[in-house]
Amino acid sequence: MDKYLKNQLYRWTYDKLKNNPDKFGVDGCNALYMKTYLFEFYGIDLPISAMKAISTVSRIKSNVLLKNPQFDKRVKDRPKKKKEKTI
Repeated sequence: MDKYLKNQLYRWTYDKLKNNPDKFGVDGCNALYMKTYLFEFYGIDLPISAMKAISTVSRIKSNVLLKNPQFDKRVKDRPKKKKEKTI
């Protein structure tokens, strides 16, 4: 993602939150952000349940890749190795 698009998305997100914090600033609103974004920019109107499922699949994929590094072929978004704590 280029810097310009990332800044635009930041601004869009900030404006949504500023204009309606009771709707966009609550627990579980990630699916609502995704639904609103897809509708406003692409005219796609999927149910909230679909957005929640997409978000869940993404989190599950990340957890599976962490537990099974042999499947992780990411280069750019690969998580950094955690440092071991010394006592």
